Amino acid sequence: MGNSKFSMNEDYFKPNLICEQFQIGSFHKVLGKLGGAFNTNVKMETSEGEFVVRILNENNTIKHLRYVGKMLAELSAKGLPVLAPLLAKNGDSFIRCKDKLLQVSAFVAVEPFQCRESQVYASARSLRAYHQALEHVHPGPKPGWSFYRSSVYYKHANDRLKSLDMVPQAELSSMELILEDLSNKWGRIEASLPKAVLHGDWHFWNLGYAGDEVSCVMDFDFMQQGTRIHDVAYALWVIYVLLPEYAYSFDRTFIEGYGPLTDEEKHILPVAVARIAMFFLFQSAYASNPLVKWQKHYPKQEPLIQWLSSEGAIRLEEITKAASNQTSSYRTEGLPMEKDDPS
Repeated sequence: MGNSKFSMNEDYFKPNLICEQFQIGSFHKVLGKLGGAFNTNVKMETSEGEFVVRILNENNTIKHLRYVGKMLAELSAKGLPVLAPLLAKNGDSFIRCKDKLLQVSAFVAVEPFQCRESQVYASARSLRAYHQALEHVHPGPKPGWSFYRSSVYYKHANDRLKSLDMVPQAELSSMELILEDLSNKWGRIEASLPKAVLHGDWHFWNLGYAGDEVSCVMDFDFMQQGTRIHDVAYALWVIYVLLPEYAYSFDRTFIEGYGPLTDEEKHILPVAVARIAMFFLFQSAYASNPLVKWQKHYPKQEPLIQWLSSEGAIRLEEITKAASNQTSSYRTEGLPMEKDDPS
């Protein structure tokens, strides 16, 4: 994965050409590099305002960028606040400079995630709205890189780690046994799981907020057709790994906010979260230094994976059951599925 290193002297970064192609006025100055783990994002000022130039990761493809553009237009038409790239003079959402693809979007000032339950709830509601808005569209091209992987990926990564013989074999053997169990459980139920156009990287920092409401959805690099429970599981993985001090409130709030899951989704949710944890661990197989990568992720992912096969599975079963009962109560009483204060 990883974004590219950037300096103002790169021959593909031509501010005047970018301004001309995207018709955003005359170039004034570069305001600095912004965050981002996949693409390189550079903020600049022109006579028309402030903009963000996205220097796209080499895994982006033209086919996928055009597909994402169509999906963003669909989402926008249905009222979702997506941050879409500007169109260039050629009608595409990107231009090619040397060997790089570049996009431009308006710089939007939004409030960041501030670890409030009401923001978590709003995030989940927005994810549900996102899935529903695209539920009838045809599948498009897959992204060049993704967090959403098949069981074949995990098998190959495991085999590669064994052949490299660089990570502790006792740890790898333990994870291999759990991986086999997860793959079997996933394989038995995958075909019955509801499909959706996935965001692919739904977490709280890919959203902008206005107070406690989502005002902007960003970063669609990993959009693709898949099982919708993946997006829910990914958000829960973020909670468990990156926000552990809030885990025992945010997981419940997110599931309540997302709304009804099918029985199959409720049953497989712990497995789906564990597969994402496995992904980050088994990405070690493709790292420049597999041992360093393994040692970074094993202490975080292994306890979560173990928990999800025991107490965590029980907790998620209880949470999803309670959320279903809450939904039934709303329907019985004829009330809308709203929640003024999730705390």
